[in-house]
Amino acid sequence: MKKLLISNGMKKIPLIILILFYSILLLYPLSPQKVYAQDCPSDQQGGFVNCARDCNDPTTLWDDTQPCQLCHFFYMFQGIINKVLFTIVPLTAVLMLVVGGAFFIFSAGNPGNVARAKSIITATVIGLIIVYAAWLIVNTFLIAIGVETWTGLKNWFEINCPIT
Repeated sequence: MKKLLISNGMKKIPLIILILFYSILLLYPLSPQKVYAQDCPSDQQGGFVNCARDCNDPTTLWDDTQPCQLCHFFYMFQGIINKVLFTIVPLTAVLMLVVGGAFFIFSAGNPGNVARAKSIITATVIGLIIVYAAWLIVNTFLIAIGVETWTGLKNWFEINCPIT
């Protein structure tokens, strides 16, 4: 009975850690942010939608006080993809590697926990390979079909949309 309680408790630990991790990510926008040179209010700084604001954010390449256009949608989509690929995925991978390592260290020779630790670490590495290999495969495919020659795009993943 005691082993059953310990093994059930160990299965809940990664779920609890993930819930805490993502709740911190959700609360991050509420933390005090850096004030830019033009003293924009905190609700006008950063974010994915950089148009139709009361003040201009100097970190963007355009005037944020202009009304929203179709190009802003593409820049927003690019910002979301960059946030996922370069912030959320690496942080989640590091967190899961730490969880897998903790299971491995605290397994105390229990073969079930050692196997669980190995499966968490393996799944994390395979997930990273899938996420970043998908981008590499799309890039290779678009280069192979010659998207640069018939569209004039040098890098398909860079948005070059004029905002007037």
